[in-house]
Amino acid sequence: MIPKRMMFLVIVIAALAYVGLERATFTVPLSLEAAEACGFTINDFAPSGKIEYAPTQAWWLSFMRKQEYFGAITVGLAAAFIAFALSAVRQLGAGIASGAAVGGGVLALAAVCLGCLAPVLSIIGIGIGGAALVDIPKWLLALNTLLLTGWGTMFLSRRLTSCPVLPRATQSCAAAPSSH
Repeated sequence: MIPKRMMFLVIVIAALAYVGLERATFTVPLSLEAAEACGFTINDFAPSGKIEYAPTQAWWLSFMRKQEYFGAITVGLAAAFIAFALSAVRQLGAGIASGAAVGGGVLALAAVCLGCLAPVLSIIGIGIGGAALVDIPKWLLALNTLLLTGWGTMFLSRRLTSCPVLPRATQSCAAAPSSH
């Protein structure tokens, strides 16, 4: 059975954490080149040469123009899938659950690489991943994540309804004894 409440809570918490982290790391760009990377245009600059918006307003404008909400959705979906896989380690086995968690982590990393968080996190090499994924639209990555995590959730939930993984000494499904 799929723990829908837990997965929904994880989606909301992860998406809000992504948005919060992005807001916390946002700085108003000072140059036109940096502003263009955040979705600003020459029209957003005041005659003094600075962006004329308050920091939170500038962040929100950048967030909407760069479609960062797709990144938040992607991170939320991937985190919910990881939480589901890890919550079923006992029934699925460590190999399957950890493989599913790593797959979800790769999807979340791709969203971070495409987002405005990539330059902030480039110290650890995430900017390199962003350069490789630069031509992929964020909505397509969100749709891809939805399809992959949806399929993965159905696959894992089906595995959960089959024979549980037990220690080797007691491994057997509760099968009826054969009458030969």
